[in-house]
Amino acid sequence: QPTGDSPSGSGGQPPGSSPMTWKEKRGVLNVFWRTNVEASSYVVEAAVQYGYYAIVSLVVVMLELALILAVALDRNALVAALTVLAEIFIIWSTWWAIKRYRVLKSQFATELP
Repeated sequence: QPTGDSPSGSGGQPPGSSPMTWKEKRGVLNVFWRTNVEASSYVVEAAVQYGYYAIVSLVVVMLELALILAVALDRNALVAALTVLAEIFIIWSTWWAIKRYRVLKSQFATELP
C-alpha cells in the first residue's frame, strides 16, 4: 500500500538508494516514539536503527544528569531539584524508548521474508 512517503510515491525505498527525505525522517521519529503508526518496512527498519542510538544517547544524558545531581546536592538545592525532575523525565523517556525499540524490532523481524 503506497504511503507517499518517498518522492516516487512507492511508500519506501530500498536500502542503499537515495537519501531519506525530511518527510521520511519525520516518519521514522513518529514510528519510533508513537504507537499505532502505519509505515513502510523501510521506515520501520530505519526506526529500529534509530532506536539503538536513541537509547544510547538517553543513557548518556541520564549519566550526565546523575553527575550534575551529585554535585548540585552539595551546592544548590534549586539546581538539584531541577536536575531530579529532568532525571525523572529522562528515565521515563529511556523506558519508553526501550519499550518501543523492542516492539519495533520484533515487528521488523516478523516482516522479513
